[in-house]
Amino acid sequence: MKELSEAETKAILEKIRSEYKEHGKLNPKAFDQTGFEQRYIQVLKLRGNITKFLTEEVTFLEQLKSKFQELAAKKEAAKAQTLNRIMDESIERLANYKKVDFHPLAKLETRYFYGAMLDFTEMELPVLIYVFKGTPEYSYLQDAVLQVERIGLTRRGLPSMKMQEFMKTLLDANGNAIVIEKASQNLLKDGCIALKNIIVAVQDLTAKNRINPDMIVQVNEKEYPNSFNAYNGKKFGESLNRITERCKQIIQDFRMNALMNIEG
Repeated sequence: MKELSEAETKAILEKIRSEYKEHGKLNPKAFDQTGFEQRYIQVLKLRGNITKFLTEEVTFLEQLKSKFQELAAKKEAAKAQTLNRIMDESIERLANYKKVDFHPLAKLETRYFYGAMLDFTEMELPVLIYVFKGTPEYSYLQDAVLQVERIGLTRRGLPSMKMQEFMKTLLDANGNAIVIEKASQNLLKDGCIALKNIIVAVQDLTAKNRINPDMIVQVNEKEYPNSFNAYNGKKFGESLNRITERCKQIIQDFRMNALMNIEG
């Protein structure tokens, strides 16, 4: 994909903002400019792939406009329901993740993301810890593991530490859409940074032959039943490859691949 010039980038940004502003007058929920601006700011902060980000945003916006135009042409009472389904289509890729309704003010994407991180913590993380815990190589992964646990590790039926902080932010926002959007994007960003760091560390350690790919995973069935069913008895090499692919999939499904410079 050819990188955009500064002038091309500026022109596309102006076009996207103009489209959101124009169509947002008709339906601000569907044409959410605040959400776009927050995603763009995060890409700039982390020096993500601007060309890839803008290409994906233009495609999404064009699909949204096309659906909206079809809806407007019908002039039927059912158009409001159909328009809501447009937004649902943008999260169809999340259908394989469980949705956790942890707070009524949480965005739908955030509820799915929490579910994705809960599942990752229950299934993939125990294997990662089993392979590396107690070895010098674990130092390369420790920070990322702690960040994943802060989002996906629950205790005594309570939400994770990160989600408790997030819920407090939602309450303090008092309905402010900009604050809620920013907090939601930061949650996704923090989780996906941790997942990317796992990918980088595992791939680097594997490439340098710092682990024996033929050793066998042995997960405690009582403590981690889901992880046991998915990984127990499999080789380290195969398991680590599956874990990195799972990290990539989550990053891509939540539209963070441009921000993380992950190809998808």
